[in-house]
Amino acid sequence: MKTQHTFILLLMICCMASCTNKTFEEALLSPPTPQPFKADHSRAGDLQAILDKYTAKGLPAAVVAIKDDEGVWEGSSGFAKIENGTKLSPGFVHAGGSITKIYTATAIMMLQEQGRLRLDDPITQYLPPSVTAGISNADRITVRMLLNHSSGIPDYIDNPHFRLQWFNNLSRGWTASDALSYACNKPLLFEPGTAFSYSNNNYMLLSLMIAHVSGQEEAAWMRDHIFLPLNLERTYYKIQPEYLEGLPMPNYYLDRYGDGRLQNVTLPTKMEIYSELGDGGLVASALDFVYFMDALVKEQLISTDSFNEMKTATFNDYGLGIDIYRYQELPQYGHSGAVFGGASLLLYFEEQDATIFIASNTDGTLIGGKTLMLYHEMKNEIGDYLALQAKR
Repeated sequence: MKTQHTFILLLMICCMASCTNKTFEEALLSPPTPQPFKADHSRAGDLQAILDKYTAKGLPAAVVAIKDDEGVWEGSSGFAKIENGTKLSPGFVHAGGSITKIYTATAIMMLQEQGRLRLDDPITQYLPPSVTAGISNADRITVRMLLNHSSGIPDYIDNPHFRLQWFNNLSRGWTASDALSYACNKPLLFEPGTAFSYSNNNYMLLSLMIAHVSGQEEAAWMRDHIFLPLNLERTYYKIQPEYLEGLPMPNYYLDRYGDGRLQNVTLPTKMEIYSELGDGGLVASALDFVYFMDALVKEQLISTDSFNEMKTATFNDYGLGIDIYRYQELPQYGHSGAVFGGASLLLYFEEQDATIFIASNTDGTLIGGKTLMLYHEMKNEIGDYLALQAKR
C-alpha cells in the first residue's frame, strides 16, 4: 500500500491512539505442526542467521522458505505474539497480500489456454454490464491492461475518502462493490495502454472476470484448478466467509509512530484480508507459497510460453501479475505483498532455479520508520545472498 495523503495518516494515528493494544489482539492457537523440510539444507545456517539478525534489531518476527535442487527448508525467528512471548515457528500461515495477484493472473492465463478468454479482448466481453457500466472507456480496456496495470483505472486504496472511512473504523471491512465504487464514473488516469499506474481495482475486476467466465467464484475455481491439483493443503482463500478462523496465524504489528514502538493490529489486518478479492486475501504456509511458485515456472499450471508472457515487462518492470527484480543484476520474478500489519515477498531466482518466500508480521509502508527499513534491509540481504550464489 502506498501513502499519498499526510492528513489521512495523521487521522489514522489519532484513531489508533484512542484504542488500547488489547482492542486489536487475537489469541493464538496451539503451535502448528510444521510441514516436512530438509533441516540440514546447505543454506539453512546463513538464512537463519539473517532472520535472527533482524529480529534482534527490532522486527517482531520473520520467516523464510526456500525450494531449490536440494529440497525445501523453512526458518523462522522472533515472536508470533509479543505480548505473551509465543515464538514464531515453522508451519504458521502467513498473509500473502498482493502476492495473491500472481495467483489471479495465473488463473487468467489458464483460462486463456483453455480458450475461454483472450488477453487482448476488451473487458466488456468477459464482465457483466453491471460491472463495466461505471468504468470509463471500458470497451477500450483489455484484459492484458488489467494484468499489467496499464488500464488507467484509479486505485481504491489511494483514494482519500476510502482511507478516511477505513481508518475511522479499522474493525470494519469492505466489499468489492465498495472498492469499485471509487473507480465508477471517474475519469481514467490516462489513455488505456499508454502508461502504468498500480491499481488494486484491476485485480478485483480480474477476480470478477474469472467468476463470470468460469461460472465459479474465483476462490472455488482456484481450489479446483490450482490448490487441489498441487496438493496445497495449507493454502486458504475465501472458500468460507470466516476462512481465517482456526488458522495458525501470527499476530500483526504496526510501527505506529515510525520509531520501532509496535502496536498490535491483528484485528484490522484480518479484516483487510477478508475484504480483498483478487488483489489480496490469500494466506498460506511459507512452504505452500514456494511450492506454488515452483509449479508455476515448471509448466505444472501453464505452458512455458504463457509464463514467459507473464514475466515480460511492459511498464515499470511489471509483467502480467509478475514483478521483475534484479538482485546482483540478475533477473528474478515474483511479487511483494503488504497488509496492514505484515509484509511478504515471493520470488523465483531463474539463474539458481530457486524460489523463496519471505515475510514479517509488521509493515511500515503506511507510516515508514524503523520497521519499514528493517524489513526491506532483511529482504534485500536475503535477495543479494541468493543472487550471489549464482555468481560463484
